[in-house]
Formats: sequence, C-alpha cells, structure tokens
Amino acid sequence: MHRWKQVLGTSSTSIALLAAVGAGLLPVAIGPAAIAQRPPVTVAQADVTIAQEILRLVNVERQRVNAPPLVLNDKLTTAAQRHAQDMATSRRMSHTGSDGSTMRSRIDATQYNWSTIGENVAMGQPTAAAVMAAWMSSPGHRQNILNPAFTELGVGYATGANRPYWAQVFARPR
Repeated sequence: MHRWKQVLGTSSTSIALLAAVGAGLLPVAIGPAAIAQRPPVTVAQADVTIAQEILRLVNVERQRVNAPPLVLNDKLTTAAQRHAQDMATSRRMSHTGSDGSTMRSRIDATQYNWSTIGENVAMGQPTAAAVMAAWMSSPGHRQNILNPAFTELGVGYATGANRPYWAQVFARPR
C-alpha cells in the first residue's frame, strides 16, 4: 500500500498492498508531523558501504529522469537503520514497528526537521542491486525513489533469521 499526502496528494490501493507484501516490498510517503525520541543507532562499516551503494543506485535512476541527486543524511539513516533492525528482530516487514512506531515517529525521534517524507521497505533481497531492482519494478517504490521533492536519503539494512531487511527513508528538510 502506498499513501501519498502533501506534495503527492492522497491515494491508497489494497491490491498494491497485497502485491507488495507478496513481493517483500512496501512503499509509503507523507507530509509533516511530530512524535517520540530514541537513542542513536550505531551503523557498522558494512552497512555504511551498503548505504553508499543504495545511494549510488538511487541516483543513477534519478539521473535517468532528470531528478536531482539525493544525499545521505545521518538522521534519516538512523531512522532507517532502527526500522530495518526492528523488522529483522521481529522477523516481519511492515511500515509499523513492533513497538507501534511509524515512519513519522521514527524520523521525528532523530530530531530531523522535515517537510515531506517517504519510506520504502523490503525483505529477502540479498544485495543492494537486487533490492533496488525490486523497488524499481514496483510503481509505489519507484515513485518514492524518483520523486524530485525528496533531497535526502537514509538507508537501513539488517539481517534476521538469515533474511535481509531493508529500509529507505526519503525526505526534504524544512
């Protein structure tokens, strides 16, 4: 399912949700709000390399449609990494954390001051290239990746029960 608010209007599709869940993918994008805080997440060097590769692949796709390149943001990466780790620990892919957290609350917890945000999640793809191919094959995920309103990106990656979990957080600061 994808929800678009603010810059993107509003749309929601149950069929897209079922297809996305079956493919191990879920996108979402929305506009502003505020909520809770959590401590920072330490990101391993391997995860930094994965984040840089995802950023590179995202920007290759954005360049093809003349969208401006994104830059990595530490706060967004913290939000994405927390969520990827939570999904891996709970062994379930969802935009809602095991503690009830939402994309908004996870981003707000990092003190990132945003005007527009979006999130892609996935599970099961073994490499950055594989997860990007899956996201680009899904209209909702593709729309988040190519959305020219977004200027910054956070990437999270974690493994649970030998299965990779991925999170991308897109944003534009205020």
